[in-house]
Amino acid sequence: MAAALVADGMTATDTHLDARFDAQSGGQLFESPTGIAPVLQVHPTRRCNLACAHCYTLSAPTVSEQLDWDMLSACVQDAALLGYRQLAVSGGEPLLYKRLPDLLKQARALGMLTSITTNGMLATPQRWSQISDHLDVVAISIDGTEAEHDLMRGQKGAFAKTLSHLAIIRASGVPFGLIFTLTQHNVDSLEFVVQLAAQQGARSVQVHPLTLYGRAAASLSDARPDGLELLVAIAESKRIGQQLGVTVHVDALSLQQLSAYHRHLVPAYPLVNITDAAPILIVQADGAVLPLTHDVDRQLWLGSLHKKNLSGLAQDWMQYGGADRLVQACEQTWNELNQHDYADHAEPNTEIQHAAVYWYDEVAARTRTRSNDKLFMLHEIQLA
Repeated sequence: MAAALVADGMTATDTHLDARFDAQSGGQLFESPTGIAPVLQVHPTRRCNLACAHCYTLSAPTVSEQLDWDMLSACVQDAALLGYRQLAVSGGEPLLYKRLPDLLKQARALGMLTSITTNGMLATPQRWSQISDHLDVVAISIDGTEAEHDLMRGQKGAFAKTLSHLAIIRASGVPFGLIFTLTQHNVDSLEFVVQLAAQQGARSVQVHPLTLYGRAAASLSDARPDGLELLVAIAESKRIGQQLGVTVHVDALSLQQLSAYHRHLVPAYPLVNITDAAPILIVQADGAVLPLTHDVDRQLWLGSLHKKNLSGLAQDWMQYGGADRLVQACEQTWNELNQHDYADHAEPNTEIQHAAVYWYDEVAARTRTRSNDKLFMLHEIQLA
């Protein structure tokens, strides 16, 4: 695919990681929106040194919620057995999770690729030395120019502090990229971020559309990028990336691309493994487990690790129709986005014809419109 689509963070899409995973898996790369392999995305803590306006987990300095280590360790073990081959750690701020080194070590021992998404402000030499040997890639959040970044982060000086720690990360030899949250109002800042990536030696820039979930739903309710803004981002990313020699991934597809990638976006039957239906599995700090993205209807969530281990949750989800309903939502999404009737127009509606979409937002929206489906109701009964 032209770019990997990621729910809430950076996936392992760099060439050197493709080669490493290819060697581990005997040449069997996973064809899905997540790139080379299914992803277990873990939010071990909601504690953070910031309270960003776009935070979908409502993390903050005053929030202490975090996953019990034994529960999380067992979850990662189960995930590896279920076929998840990437561990992506986000938060909250993952560097505030004391067992982060143990988490990354365990994932590596299980043959998983490892990544974290961090604001970079806490990447001191002491902290970084504890995890650098266990990381395949790190994503550093940059929200535009210094003024834009500090405003989004709610803290003056945040940009400068992050920038000062890039040298520590770079010196450690851990490949890193920048992750930029795209809104309806900041596509003009994309060039600044890609230039910064080139200057700092970043391997890539991930452009992630804002999702109106968590704090963003209240503080940025008018800032979700529309289809035209996404399309501009795709075009600009290609132009700027080629100009500056930086790989730029946009978590969006033009409708033309969408039409060509049906087999990547819509899981095919029979569904043998949970990874067939849910190439991304998210584990929240409260123990909730959900597929694809935080905005998926709650009745499609797998349940809570406090009630059952991940293997048990996955088995129930597959058995009682959760996977089927998610696949149906994917199929419905693809069909609706590809059904454009221009018969009543002298010329095609170019705004529709040339728009782009963030796939996971579109799927999530359709799961919420079908919450009375019998399969949903049966699954909810089983989770009660």
